[in-house]
Amino acid sequence: MDMRRPHKAQRYHSLTLPLPVPCSARLVPAAQCHPVLLPLALLWFGLGSKSLIFVLIHSVLWPLALNTYAGFRSVPETLRMAGRNYGLRGVRYVVLILVPAALPAILSGLKIGWAFAWRTLIAAELVFGASSGQGGLGWFIFQNRNELYTDRVFAGLATVILIGLLVEGLVFTTLERLTVRRWGMQH
Repeated sequence: MDMRRPHKAQRYHSLTLPLPVPCSARLVPAAQCHPVLLPLALLWFGLGSKSLIFVLIHSVLWPLALNTYAGFRSVPETLRMAGRNYGLRGVRYVVLILVPAALPAILSGLKIGWAFAWRTLIAAELVFGASSGQGGLGWFIFQNRNELYTDRVFAGLATVILIGLLVEGLVFTTLERLTVRRWGMQH
């Protein structure tokens, strides 16, 4: 093997390594993913909804963007050429060719983004609630845990699970069913 030229796998790895880095830390709970992000949000936006929205947007942006990018890259070249042959350019090309073809990947990104957002919301409420003394469901769970109200903690956890299952069951199952009905299923 020629030592001056990297092996194909090494070249591929060096090209793709930077892409998943923002999402690779997402394998641990949201509050531990980016320990710097929550204090920065507090410094930049103060206590309140602005810092919470910033953290939520950051948690949703990466899985949605990376899945959309992967979906656009997986659009078959024949479909791309068909769109160009019809004279589609710019936004019309993206809306009429790329988005419908990449819709399964985009829906996966939305599903993953929802999971990250829901987990981040609960964790951020816990952190922001601890700093402000008030908060939402995450703060409710945290406060009752500190006061040893185990029944309330489990009620809060059950609420988190039920809301997650409802959104999954109602929103995403409906979206997937409508997508399959409209565009069919790819094998």
